[in-house]
Amino acid sequence: PSNVSSNSSLYPQLEECLNPEIMSIMSSLLVVYVLVMPLFIYVLVVGYQQWRKEGFSSTCTTWSHSDIFTYNVLVLDLLNILGSFFFVFGVLTEKPGVMKAGSIMFGIFIPGQTLFHLLTCMERYLAVVHPIFYLRLKGSAGIRIRNITVGCVWLISIVVMIATMQFDVSVAIINGLLLSFTSVAFIFCSVSVLSALIRPAPGKGGRTRERADQSRQRAFRTIIIITGTLFLRFMSSLITSI
Repeated sequence: PSNVSSNSSLYPQLEECLNPEIMSIMSSLLVVYVLVMPLFIYVLVVGYQQWRKEGFSSTCTTWSHSDIFTYNVLVLDLLNILGSFFFVFGVLTEKPGVMKAGSIMFGIFIPGQTLFHLLTCMERYLAVVHPIFYLRLKGSAGIRIRNITVGCVWLISIVVMIATMQFDVSVAIINGLLLSFTSVAFIFCSVSVLSALIRPAPGKGGRTRERADQSRQRAFRTIIIITGTLFLRFMSSLITSI
């Protein structure tokens, strides 16, 4: 169609998206998004109910850093789902404005999700390897650092999205480069927590020792799951870029 062709310079991958095989993949992804969206919304609703029950100050005192990072990731996931719906709808209806809105939404999602997962891994790393320093971060100074860091992640995500759309850089390339730089931190956290699990935990033993070991193992499993998931995404981005 003429409208699609005229907008090919703005969205050079639009014609490829209209390919039947690509559209079938995108349709399958939309089905998956529909299935997981209730779970994301449910977790956010539970967090909102807890926030209303404990008051606004609870987010600054009783909530852990990892909880805050998780809620931000869920918001990004919902943006990604809505952006994907808008993008596909814009492609099918040949409406560049709707397609652009969808691109903006999931353009913010890609760098933001990776950086928030990185913060979660670093939080687990500090809790296991440097527990005394981690306890200090639970105070007012640590909360301020966390809030500033969360704001910086959103700012970086928006800047990356704007740069991607303005300079016509492939999202797969941006994702691959971001994961390449952050993978070093993921591997470092995983190896450090694993070495901490191997070393004997301080203390005389008993239930305290057992709880410490369980906390370390949970932290290690969290980091391994995040690292493995992002590694799969890195490989898919690498293959897509090639």
